[in-house]
Amino acid sequence: MKKISSTARALALLFVGASLFASCAKKSDEPKPTPPDKKEDVKPTPKPKEGELPEITKVVLRFGESHLHSKKGIHYIPNNAKLNFSLLSQEQMMTFVKQGDSWQLEKGSPERFIGTEMMSYGSVTSAAPDYALWVNYYDASGKLVNGAYADPKVRSQYQLFIYPSDVKAFDGDEPIDFTLDKTPELMHYEYCDSDPWDKSVQKSRKQDPEDKQAKFLPDTEPIGMKGYLQFKKISKFNLHFVFYHAPKGKLVDDQPAPFYAPNKNFTSEGGKKLFEASVPFFVCGTREFTDELKSASDKPLPLDQLRSEYLKMANHLMEALGTKEWLKVAADFISLYNGTGAESGGEEY
Repeated sequence: MKKISSTARALALLFVGASLFASCAKKSDEPKPTPPDKKEDVKPTPKPKEGELPEITKVVLRFGESHLHSKKGIHYIPNNAKLNFSLLSQEQMMTFVKQGDSWQLEKGSPERFIGTEMMSYGSVTSAAPDYALWVNYYDASGKLVNGAYADPKVRSQYQLFIYPSDVKAFDGDEPIDFTLDKTPELMHYEYCDSDPWDKSVQKSRKQDPEDKQAKFLPDTEPIGMKGYLQFKKISKFNLHFVFYHAPKGKLVDDQPAPFYAPNKNFTSEGGKKLFEASVPFFVCGTREFTDELKSASDKPLPLDQLRSEYLKMANHLMEALGTKEWLKVAADFISLYNGTGAESGGEEY
């Protein structure tokens, strides 16, 4: 009896051991649960440190065909004309967005600019047309940050430069011999920055006590948030817009760099580009030519009624617009003439 009991006990232990072994083997064959993916920490956009300026990630260039009341006294009057060709509108707005290390033109912005050669009778205010240029800078949150860069504590380190490249004549015109030092023969840019940066000096002079009036910054403090362009030669070119930071200051030997040629403090000596973009520009005709188109009756001037000089300019315009429909082009100039606003309105520097 004892022997049977011992045998039974041994068999029971053997059975339990086999069951445990089978159970362990079964568990080892089951797939192990995959641990949850480790989530990467989303780092918030760092805020500027004390003394740092917000990073510029969007830039808006706004152009407006204007006239002058004084050397820096631009007056822009809006025009409500409905046009066949939006590139002929007297106001153009181009938005550039930073993508990585490059700047891209935002969809919907005009891809080129069409201008008119300046006419001048000698005095500053007779020069026209003058293209007002407002430049607005924004950070990643969409906040306008011009005020930070125009602050008196730092504005001596920042300047927008504007310079042409790939300067060419239209087909049939005399070739243009261009080097960068000849930029003043091709175009002019006038810095019209003010203190405060966003106030109109002309309006302030009319409204504010003398001790509280906004003032234009001296020529030794060019920034380029406000200014105007004048074109002196019928031509086509790429126009570059570059906003620089010069930690050592923008002046060399107490003199500012011309609008088209940054000095060594910008190009070396720790200088840095904060924004850079280029736009194709087409200066298609003279002021006299566009005035003749505007002064026509309600019917646009056909090509066969234009004198040979103006016929060439008409072809330049059609090339820049990418069209052969001249009568629609000419009709737009009549619309522009009729759509001009009142001299008492508009915006002034």
